[in-house]
Amino acid sequence: MIQQTVGHVNMMADVVLVNASPEDLRAILRNMLSSKTPGLVTAFITSTRARLHQRGAYGTVADLKQPFSDAEDVPAPQLLASLARARMLYGSGLGFASLEPLSVVVRSTIGHRWTDEGKVAHTLVMADADIAQGLQSCKEELQGGAILDLEVGRAALDELAAALEASQRDVAGWGGEFPFERAMFSVQDFKL
Repeated sequence: MIQQTVGHVNMMADVVLVNASPEDLRAILRNMLSSKTPGLVTAFITSTRARLHQRGAYGTVADLKQPFSDAEDVPAPQLLASLARARMLYGSGLGFASLEPLSVVVRSTIGHRWTDEGKVAHTLVMADADIAQGLQSCKEELQGGAILDLEVGRAALDELAAALEASQRDVAGWGGEFPFERAMFSVQDFKL
């Protein structure tokens, strides 16, 4: 009889998952994760990493040829998707894996212009904060001994630093405001 009850609960939970709005699911998950149930957060992160691996989120990132429209000041969906991917990675404790999509976002700004107060500028400010968070996740990955290949991590960090420097030079060339100041300081401060 217990097996049937468990099966019924799982089916009912699946019905909630399929029919709940994204906002409801976020609220439910936040409530569960803040419940202090032993092992729940660890199980959540483990499941998240497994899903990322299953979806190929560790793979290479395509270049963002057109990250935003210079004329319309609107970020491209691919730019937003790269940032979402990076957030999933660093939020799951995979900071070094998040550096690749973040580097692609930074490099995508080269050769483009944006207004200081527009939607693209706002998105790039958010990307700046994402880089700082990604680097914090890298530090935690190092402290926890979770990084599998230190050389791969070092290469990802070097690529991010190079992308930031190239973007800074490009923005200075057209007189814009460099959107990644916090990221630049965070990379320069990072000790690996």
